[in-house]
Amino acid sequence: MDQTTLALYIHELRNQCIYTEAAFRVFNQSLEQRIPAGVFYGTQSTLLAASQIAAILWPNRARAKKRGESLREALNLAEKHPLNDKRLIALWEHGDEKFEDWIGETKGQQIVFDHLGPIQPFLDNGINDGNIFRMYDPTTQIFYFRGDGYKMQAIADAISDIYTRVTQLHMRMFPEQHQPADGAQGNAAPADIGSATPGGDAAKEEAKEDKPKKAATKKTAKK
Repeated sequence: MDQTTLALYIHELRNQCIYTEAAFRVFNQSLEQRIPAGVFYGTQSTLLAASQIAAILWPNRARAKKRGESLREALNLAEKHPLNDKRLIALWEHGDEKFEDWIGETKGQQIVFDHLGPIQPFLDNGINDGNIFRMYDPTTQIFYFRGDGYKMQAIADAISDIYTRVTQLHMRMFPEQHQPADGAQGNAAPADIGSATPGGDAAKEEAKEDKPKKAATKKTAKK
């Protein structure tokens, strides 16, 4: 991979890390204020950006494998990484068809749709993960989407790791972009989820901790 191509990918990876950070902020603020729509918007936006990062670094397509290898080598990233999750990488591919399949698979069954609160009451009533379309459990920090659970803390930690590596390389390739202008901060401050800092160790001093609060609303539907 030539240096110009590498520079473009590193610049875009940094952008996606910053977008993930912004999504985490929306998520944490909405959770603190108990705004379900904001929580779900934040979680889905987080997964969208995280999916983009994962797809760039661990592509599914055979023709893109070499690109992924080159980028991981430049960032000193191992093949085995928490963000190398095939579910996450393909999360938004054919989303309408996956939604259609989920509707068909759960037809006539009790389902959970847009719930903010603990999952345990549903499990106690015999509703399994596969029947959950969209839900966030603050007690476990797991976001469920189309029957799959995603650990938000693990995603935050994974993004933090990649963001730190990308920023270090980006600073060497684009030093002028990291010079403060008129006293302004050169890098965006990270957002927290629990104790994680998606912005990386270099930005932790700028972080403002948003403590998640539990919310308990229950929405179920029967087809």
